[in-house]
Amino acid sequence: MTDDYDNRGRVPAFNVPPATLYLVVAILGLHILLSVTTDATLNWAYGYFAFRPAIVAAILDAPSVEGALHILLTLCSHLFLHHDWTHMALNAGMLLAFGSLSERRFGALRFLILYFLAGWAGAWIEYLIAPPFENVILYGASAAVFGAMGAAMIVLAPRYGVRGVVIMIAVLLGLNIVIGATPLGALFAGAGAEIAWVAHMAGFAVGVIVALLYLLLERPRRA
Repeated sequence: MTDDYDNRGRVPAFNVPPATLYLVVAILGLHILLSVTTDATLNWAYGYFAFRPAIVAAILDAPSVEGALHILLTLCSHLFLHHDWTHMALNAGMLLAFGSLSERRFGALRFLILYFLAGWAGAWIEYLIAPPFENVILYGASAAVFGAMGAAMIVLAPRYGVRGVVIMIAVLLGLNIVIGATPLGALFAGAGAEIAWVAHMAGFAVGVIVALLYLLLERPRRA
């Protein structure tokens, strides 16, 4: 937590904390590289590094060290892949806003833990609800970004009050459901893609829970 946030209730513009900045740079840099590569390399990257529930199910049916490492890899790597420039820009923009706020409050390490836990939760929820034997491919930082958004709501609670934060949460999650669970999602996801709105909500919930745990652990203990 910085003095700018504590003393004035605001932070300097364009002052992105390091973990958030590096995540955005990695997301943007990888997307640029994949946009100029060959179709064969592109298909391999999304096929191997995206999170695929059917592949995870096959690995869990016949567990191995290599399989476990692959699951761990894709739990992280799918967060850096995006469908197109719009998908990437939306996630990067929201990460800059909500990730910066969360990281300034909780610090880089705790923010990264929260971010990846939210992303992993989104992936596992998709694994649980994915239709069996369908070739579902999950990618994008959205669940992790929604985790940062959930944490940001907790950070903003002292400033806007519980009622104000509840209203913001209701609006954000309501928009997520309306866009993700209706044909409106096609306008944002593009042809052949669907919005993983359930994963978004799982990431958001994890962000809220982890942020609350952080605050609980920060409370001074009485002797």
